[in-house]
Amino acid sequence: MAAEEAPVLDSRGKALSRRRIAWGISFLAIAVTIGLGSGWLWSWSEQSWSSGKVFFYVVSGWPLVFCGLFISGLAAVVGLLCLVPPMIRGIPHKGSRLFVGILVSLCTAAAAAVWLYFWLGSGLISIAATYYKVTAETGETVIVGKPGFDPASFAVYTQKSAFVYEEIRGIRGMAESGHFETDLCSLARQDSDLLLTCGNDVTRFPNPAK
Repeated sequence: MAAEEAPVLDSRGKALSRRRIAWGISFLAIAVTIGLGSGWLWSWSEQSWSSGKVFFYVVSGWPLVFCGLFISGLAAVVGLLCLVPPMIRGIPHKGSRLFVGILVSLCTAAAAAVWLYFWLGSGLISIAATYYKVTAETGETVIVGKPGFDPASFAVYTQKSAFVYEEIRGIRGMAESGHFETDLCSLARQDSDLLLTCGNDVTRFPNPAK
């Protein structure tokens, strides 16, 4: 009976091993794909900052980078846990197994340190620069942003493409009230201009659609 059960258990073990490898590769593929996308968005946002452009899809680009890096890091951890321990346990020689384990641990720690640097960096930028989408009843849309920790500073962006907004030049960018409230904004069309009202501050600028 035991002899008959051994091949069955061995077959089940191989099936579980193949399934674990498949899951590990899938999670690593997800980590690489999302990580590359987050890296590209980081690079684009950094390069476009000086030209007054921001990426906005539900939220601005930096929170998307922050979330993307978090998901990528989590997927990488799961993928490595699926793949690395069985591979190390499969090394027959104890000394080689120990060496490979230490080497993998050092490489993982180095990669984690780099990932943590960019993840925390994107989080700090997300806190420092906040953006809100404001839509008028007539359909015009702008993005109102606070690019720093100065409570009076702000910037207004108009849509240039599906997810890219460009800063309107010529606006003073400083609230007369001394505290610009981005989460209390409304937008209205008046003749050929748009009026942005945020708390006690009213900003008038040309309607880019005209």
